[in-house]
Amino acid sequence: MHLIAAALGKPFIPDWAQLRPFAAELWLLGAIVGVLLVPFWTRKSNAVSGLVALAGLAAALLTLVAAHATQPAEHLRGMLLSDGVSFFWKVILLLFVMGVVLMWFTTTSATMHEGDGPEFFTLLLGATIGMCLMASTGNLLMIFMAVEMASLPSYVLAGFRKTDRLGSEASLKYVLFGAATSSIMLYGMSLLYGMYGSLMIEDLALRVWSGGSILIFVALLALLVGIGFKISAVPLHFWCPDVFEGAGVDVAAFLSVASKGAGLVLLLRVLMSIAGGSNYMRSDLLLGLAIGIGVMGAVTATVGNTAAFVQKNIKRLLAYSSIAHAGYMLCALSLLLKGSAADVDQASIAAQAILLYLAVYLFMNLGAFTVAGLIYRYTGSEDIDDYAALGRRNPLLAFCMAAFMFSLVGLPPFAGFVAKLNVMYILGQNGGWWWTLVVVIGVNTIFSLYYYARVVRQMYLVDSDKPALSVNPLGAGLSFACAVMLVAMLIGFNPLLKLTGKYARLKLPQRMAPAAQRTEPEAVAQTH
Repeated sequence: MHLIAAALGKPFIPDWAQLRPFAAELWLLGAIVGVLLVPFWTRKSNAVSGLVALAGLAAALLTLVAAHATQPAEHLRGMLLSDGVSFFWKVILLLFVMGVVLMWFTTTSATMHEGDGPEFFTLLLGATIGMCLMASTGNLLMIFMAVEMASLPSYVLAGFRKTDRLGSEASLKYVLFGAATSSIMLYGMSLLYGMYGSLMIEDLALRVWSGGSILIFVALLALLVGIGFKISAVPLHFWCPDVFEGAGVDVAAFLSVASKGAGLVLLLRVLMSIAGGSNYMRSDLLLGLAIGIGVMGAVTATVGNTAAFVQKNIKRLLAYSSIAHAGYMLCALSLLLKGSAADVDQASIAAQAILLYLAVYLFMNLGAFTVAGLIYRYTGSEDIDDYAALGRRNPLLAFCMAAFMFSLVGLPPFAGFVAKLNVMYILGQNGGWWWTLVVVIGVNTIFSLYYYARVVRQMYLVDSDKPALSVNPLGAGLSFACAVMLVAMLIGFNPLLKLTGKYARLKLPQRMAPAAQRTEPEAVAQTH
């Protein structure tokens, strides 16, 4: 037995220095325990569970900021990473989920059966932990675990309205699509591990570029299928509109930003490793991959915008809108595979564009779904036609919704304008075929104006004899705060640009990292 123990070595027990960058996730775990204990102390468990979840999210956010390390690093034997990109995404995510909890108080809490609150917030916090981990790993095993940790609670949340037919249908479709894409992703991961015996994307990328069969690229494509499902990239987007329509408005809002953002940051890290593993003598293959990602982004944006033209349900319209915006961000990700000597700088530029876009997108979608949820709560309708004369019935809600619609188009004086302009600017700066993506984004922006303006037209130009609409003050305040933030982010664009640029630092692959970031000699990296 002693010989076996000596052969196996001592068990790895991480110390606080290893766990400190992930203290936010530990707080979320503690919040889950607290939410589960609430029913033992009070029968009015829904509201109390929401308050406990909100407190846990606030504590996680404060701890995240306090524990943030300035230098990118590996932890837990390379299974998890901490860098500026993962930090900034977690800040965005935690702020957004706090907004979703506040939205729940103002929209769906009144219709939720007493006693269902602990289950709901346990699932919400569990999915949030998975989405935090998705941004903090380059390890195949951890990628799969994080994606599943984010996905499995989301399936249940989509069908949480147990007696609603559309909710049950949405959950079933989500599970079927998720199971199919997860199995494809796992098959690709097993091929990569079987061929090279490593779980680290960085090591695999180095060996892929040193030579291999077509099977390697099939495995990488299978991995991208699983990530593309989370982003709702075409043709993996079919679940999105039905799930958004059938799920509660708070769940739809959560999936619109959190799921897509986590998938984009994970894809950012995977593509960075792939580009870093190249020997820079295969620029034709890098350019081919870049074109592939760019075309996927262009097609995703076009499909999302054109499909939104005929939508009459506000949540389906916002679902296709979220697909289109994911396409815009995918276009920016294609810059990671430019394949030039400036790849390190290119990674920061692309990461900065994604982080800035997500920071703005948070307030656009949180506000739009909050207004939609408030109107549904007090009218029982999600049909855009029932927004008629909202400018008279509730001027504040109408103003906020108009602000969100114009910001989603990308018009001033709202921050959606600078977020989209920044993506187009960095694409145009690289010249060549990237100008095609600039044109595609510009044309899609013009097309999208039609269906966003249709909502505004209904609120201000279509008359109705419906009475005035009084809504929850907290919900109206949340909507107004989101609208104000969009104006403030446009006015403060330069500070926002500097802030996102400061944190647009990935934990780079060894051969791409500056000397200060390298954790082992370059000669060791070259032996992989």
